[in-house]
Amino acid sequence: YINNSKAVREAMCFLMDPQLGKKVCYVQFPQRFDGIDRHDRYANRNTVFFDINMKGLDGIQGPVYVGTGCVFRRQALYGYEPPKGPKRPKMVSCDCCPCFGRRKKLPKYTKHGVNGESAVQEFDDDKEILMSQMNFEKKFGQSAIFVTSTLMIEGGVPPSSSPAALLKEAIHVISCGYEDKTEWGTELGWIYGSITEDILTGFKMHCRGWRSIYCMPTLPAFKGSAPINLSDRLNQVLRWAL
Repeated sequence: YINNSKAVREAMCFLMDPQLGKKVCYVQFPQRFDGIDRHDRYANRNTVFFDINMKGLDGIQGPVYVGTGCVFRRQALYGYEPPKGPKRPKMVSCDCCPCFGRRKKLPKYTKHGVNGESAVQEFDDDKEILMSQMNFEKKFGQSAIFVTSTLMIEGGVPPSSSPAALLKEAIHVISCGYEDKTEWGTELGWIYGSITEDILTGFKMHCRGWRSIYCMPTLPAFKGSAPINLSDRLNQVLRWAL
């Protein structure tokens, strides 16, 4: 349950950060539990993991997704890559011995312009055309309204959609067979086929270039119930170990 009413706002501060926010896929909060005895006999606080390891991961590419207490960016769940940053200009000459003031190459002029800029532009246009509606449906499923919504940067639904059409599409999307022959569960959304699907889902996002953030407010953001006997605790640890 939500223990800190300001938790979502703190996550949004990271997601909307003007410098790094656009590359953040999710903000992970530590798990905190109720019902732990004074001596924490079953090690429910997981101090080494949540207070040491996760902090260390935050300094690399970010913490793993632990299955709860997390705020996601929609585009990351849809399998999109993070926005590309500005490229550093290539060094054309230097004064070191191997280069010895290597001269800058002259641009090649073609009938399409400098370095074939028009040809490159035409190739990019053709590439965009190939990414047709059929390809999107193969990826996201056969819902035109939902496919369109995945391309909307600010979220929401297409303005032209009526409430009746949205309700019909919502029923279609939540149907049992909607994800068949799509990339849901393999490349998009939560990844299936693993007991620890949460960690695998986070890894997928990191592999695409996203980074995550570990947020530890003074007042715990989310809390849950801890195992109250050794048997339940061992079952929990076994699942996490897998």
